[in-house]
Amino acid sequence: MIEVVDVVIMAPLQDRRDRLERAIRKEPSCHVAGTAGTFPFLRSLIDQTVVDVCLVDISSATELETVHDWLVALLDIVSLVVLASAPDPWIFKNILRAERGALLQADAPEDQIIRAIQSTSVGLVSVDSSMIPRPETEDGLVEEELTAREIDVLRLLAEGFANREIATRLDISEHTIKFHIRSILAKLGASTRTQAVTRGFRTGLIEL
Repeated sequence: MIEVVDVVIMAPLQDRRDRLERAIRKEPSCHVAGTAGTFPFLRSLIDQTVVDVCLVDISSATELETVHDWLVALLDIVSLVVLASAPDPWIFKNILRAERGALLQADAPEDQIIRAIQSTSVGLVSVDSSMIPRPETEDGLVEEELTAREIDVLRLLAEGFANREIATRLDISEHTIKFHIRSILAKLGASTRTQAVTRGFRTGLIEL
């Protein structure tokens, strides 16, 4: 049985709302629970409706400070998939801090938006590599480069697979997977899998 994700769409422009709604209605695993043209109306929908993910299009926004205020308030109560016209360091940082959500290009293809909604609904972070603010680095964020195999493992961790499933997919032992994960955590300076995945997205090692 397919587990359906309830999605609310917010886009100031009617044609954008219509396009996004059509795209989501094509996907059996997603249900459009409502649409909004403004943040206040979106907030009222969240109060009145069961919502798993909010798809928020800010590509036409002009007052970014107001947008940021609304997004930080929404991140406390619901998972967000944000469509933006350019990289936004503030949104990027706050999605990473929330440890769930997605940041995509405004013209992201439909299948990428659907995947972002699905991954966000289960508590993952998805960031299009082109939306990572550059240059922005943290001293010591990556102390040593990951191997190709470690990147494969990190990518599967980002998709939510358990150790046994990763071992099966890569055709190596579960013990070896544990070794790779310990190495990944050490190299990324992370203490948890979620933090490692978040840093993997941030540094461009993996992408949606």
